[in-house]
Amino acid sequence: MESRREFLRRSGLAGLGFATAGLPGITWSVENDTLHIRNYADLTSLDPVSMLSGAEFLVGDAIHRRLVRFTAGEKFRWQLDAAEYFERLDDTHYAFRLHPGIEHDKGFGEMTAEDVKISLERIIDPAMNSPNAGDLGTLSHVDVHDRYSGTIVLKSPYAALIPIGLCAGVGAILSKKALESVGGQYRIEPPSCSGPYRFVSWQAQRKTVLERSPVWGGEPAAFREIHIYAMTDKKASELAYEAGELDCAQVSVESVEVFQRHMPPQSRLDIMGSLRYYWIGLNQDHPKLRDIRVRRAVQYAIDVGAVIEAAWFGLAKPATGIIAPSLIGHREKADIPPEGDRLKARELLREAGVELPLKLTLALNADSLEMTIGLVVQWSLKQVGIEVELQPQDNATYVTTGMESAGDRWQDLQIFLQSFSMLGDPYYATVWFTSKQVGIWNWERFSNAEFDRLHDVALALSDEQERDRIYQHMQHLMEDSGCYRFLAHGVEAMLSRLWMQPAYRADGFPIYRDFTLSGPDKT
Repeated sequence: MESRREFLRRSGLAGLGFATAGLPGITWSVENDTLHIRNYADLTSLDPVSMLSGAEFLVGDAIHRRLVRFTAGEKFRWQLDAAEYFERLDDTHYAFRLHPGIEHDKGFGEMTAEDVKISLERIIDPAMNSPNAGDLGTLSHVDVHDRYSGTIVLKSPYAALIPIGLCAGVGAILSKKALESVGGQYRIEPPSCSGPYRFVSWQAQRKTVLERSPVWGGEPAAFREIHIYAMTDKKASELAYEAGELDCAQVSVESVEVFQRHMPPQSRLDIMGSLRYYWIGLNQDHPKLRDIRVRRAVQYAIDVGAVIEAAWFGLAKPATGIIAPSLIGHREKADIPPEGDRLKARELLREAGVELPLKLTLALNADSLEMTIGLVVQWSLKQVGIEVELQPQDNATYVTTGMESAGDRWQDLQIFLQSFSMLGDPYYATVWFTSKQVGIWNWERFSNAEFDRLHDVALALSDEQERDRIYQHMQHLMEDSGCYRFLAHGVEAMLSRLWMQPAYRADGFPIYRDFTLSGPDKT
């Protein structure tokens, strides 16, 4: 495969600022007891009912307890959190008992089974209209037995209850009394917290501040405060790290080799696989894309190998679908080869009677990685007579682009670059593309009855081989619709100071509450 430099030169994309700049000097001036860390997006909500990104879950995980939670490590495993006992009784019943004495801050008292009930049931309450209701799958209700114990009751088997429903964002246990004090819903500032850290403040597009909770009864949190900076651009976070303004920062893939050769003093670089998947989506309801032959032409025109070489420096692998290699349901190969087929793309455009050049728009996040991807996609499509205008947006704006609840922008959406982070079950990949998600997270407006049926069937199965077969076929249905060109699963690289011990989930995302101190103090 040609080098990224050669690709950029040949395609005319060289000189656009993607090379790594010189590294500034390093000075450390932050306090010993404060962790300064980058988050990949700003907050839109910390209420589990209305959270819109994994960036918000990372914060929520530090300030709220849940029955069970993810542990750090290379695989998705869970451990008890607020629960001192948790057991699957059968396919539709899960029993729990809380640790006595867990306190909600701001005077809202002890955590009870009633808090668990209201926290989970409000997510699926139709009146709340939560975009995250699907995370709890077939939840029916929570039976409360006494002050600390209860049973989670499902309508039907839901294989992903623990990793998706309880360990992830919607599993946060909120105080019933605190929710009632704010009318049952909030946006950014939680009415109370129960984790090792509690919410202090939020400055839009700048930072969120957490502090050590005075009512936390477990092992004391490592830091007096955590300052979480919203930085969509990884390059900006690298520079902030080198300037001593961050203690832990995600590194752009183009800088991995640079840092491996010239590591900042007293630093480590961790490189991990990612479950985040990237794809080009096509809104099949847009007039220019209603003809499946046009959508298929776009699929065949995009050179995924070129995208990976330019955007990930060859560190990533071509995606065969939305399910990563480490999970059941992963396909060995996609229907369309990574290099595409320009002749096939031109033939499809001729069959569709398209007058060239066909002008389309490509919506995307305005960070350096996605802009690189967008430029390569733009170049690929130009080779077959499709002229693409890039429409970069900040994450807070982009995240609602295809949502009908956010206005009429979805009607103008044509092609878009999207990426979702996922968790340790293939259900979390497929759930967003069901017919129920059209106009919410399903921006392609892909609606397939067989896909919907198989999604429900796979979610109720305990046979992993059968689930594997079904999820592979579901990804074929997605690709066959012409609405998706699968690109890659990302790579996560994280810089951190040696004076602390970072903690990362299996997908490379930080678990703030598990960061600890180790090694020399900052000077």
